Amino acid sequence: MQDRPEGENGTPAQPDIGSRVNGIIEAAEKAAAEILAGAETKASARIDELTREARVLREEADQYARDMREAADSYGTQHRRSAEEEARHLLAEAEAKARVMLTAAKNEAEQIERDVGQRHEALKREARMLEERRQRVLESLRDLAAQLQDALVEPSRPGRHEGTLEQALDVEHRR
Repeated sequence: MQDRPEGENGTPAQPDIGSRVNGIIEAAEKAAAEILAGAETKASARIDELTREARVLREEADQYARDMREAADSYGTQHRRSAEEEARHLLAEAEAKARVMLTAAKNEAEQIERDVGQRHEALKREARMLEERRQRVLESLRDLAAQLQDALVEPSRPGRHEGTLEQALDVEHRR
């Protein structure tokens, strides 16, 4: 029972690890870009909203009195700073999340590469072991073929048909 598809020669097909690693990294980068874009959009909208509030307050302050104008300007500036600080905070959070995701994707890619390397080494050892075994079996078959050839070529001596089949095939003993 195999979990992997077989290649043309019946051996398990190697998955395209490079594509998988690139896919993981590209997905992490895409997600990071989306998080960053969302945070920038939210921050921009928040700045716009707070800036509009500050403008409205300034217009109302102009209607009541000049001295109130300075208070309204101060209030607007304070809100703008607060919005900018909030925007910086949101952006920093988004960047931190993106870094964490990218680091996790890189760690996973490195683990996959290590696993593939270990599997490759194990397969190489197994291939060497199988080749050595094949060579031993081939040598044994050659020896057996030579012994059979010697037994078939050697003329039988008339009058000597006694003994077992094992004795008849024992070429070393008859020499």
